[in-house]
Amino acid sequence: MKYVELKTSLKNGVKNAYLISGDDRYLCFDALKKIEDSLSISFKDMNAVTMSGEDVTMKEIVDSANVYPFADAFRLVVVKNFNPVKSEQKKEQLSSAAAQAKKELNDYLESPLSSTILVFFNLDGAEFFKGIKNLETIDCSKIEPKFIEAFVKNQLAHLGIQSNNETIEKLVLYCNCDMSRVTSELDKIVAYVADTKVLTSDVVEKNVVQDKEFQVFQLAEFIAQANAKGASDLIDALVMKAGDGLMLLALLYNNYRRLLFMGINKEKSTAELAEKLGVQEYAIKMLKKQSSYFSIKQLKNIIDLISEYERKIKMGEMKENIAIKTIVLNILNIRGI
Repeated sequence: MKYVELKTSLKNGVKNAYLISGDDRYLCFDALKKIEDSLSISFKDMNAVTMSGEDVTMKEIVDSANVYPFADAFRLVVVKNFNPVKSEQKKEQLSSAAAQAKKELNDYLESPLSSTILVFFNLDGAEFFKGIKNLETIDCSKIEPKFIEAFVKNQLAHLGIQSNNETIEKLVLYCNCDMSRVTSELDKIVAYVADTKVLTSDVVEKNVVQDKEFQVFQLAEFIAQANAKGASDLIDALVMKAGDGLMLLALLYNNYRRLLFMGINKEKSTAELAEKLGVQEYAIKMLKKQSSYFSIKQLKNIIDLISEYERKIKMGEMKENIAIKTIVLNILNIRGI
């Protein structure tokens, strides 16, 4: 299930086993808190256990899960970072020890202790759990902007701070829909407007550092809209340290690679495109307009262009900032400006 579905799911009853995983750390920790809160455990010292997955065996986990709670309806067992798949092996290939652990978990989950809620908390790497039955996966990948915007509105309203939709949307996009960043930046700007109790777009622009991926998207958006001045100003505003140029080129390359894929696969739905490209659906919706401004051939030329200038940077033939400006000028030329 998606993170946004968890609250409703818990109202209908808690499951006996969960896997929490995803790239948004805030959502992962909040999902765990929601499960903990739903259990109303009074004697946490006895009925809320946290185990390090790097130090325990599956037998020890199952043994802990098979213990009845004391004076509470539930016992919570949280296992962090359990992933006994050797790094040198292929994802689908498990060692004999890992295969045994998988069998032990499957055997337990076929008939779990009803009073135990077992939660695997894996921020990084959940390969081991593929194919495990009776394990409810909570996907804590980045969520749609509308959910984050609603969260921000509620937080501001609770604090008595006035704002508007445009400002809130800008904050969310500047943070690239990362809830960890949104909450961090929100704490900062809430303190900034403590006296005025008014959050404006100008405050966000001056105080929130834009996510690099969003900056690259914005740059591509300026190009798509034939806004040469906006693109030029944004490049000049980018503060680049050594190595930042290559990172920006990689992000720019990914942006146009996605546009090319979308152009080739116009018949696919937003959901299908998101799955194939490994991004959220909101990202596809934002990119669709950009893709309409370029032909397949133009997008292929842009990708080749970025690859060539990346090679020049790595070979020491051109400085990063000059290469990026040259690339943007060439893409604007391809766009017909």
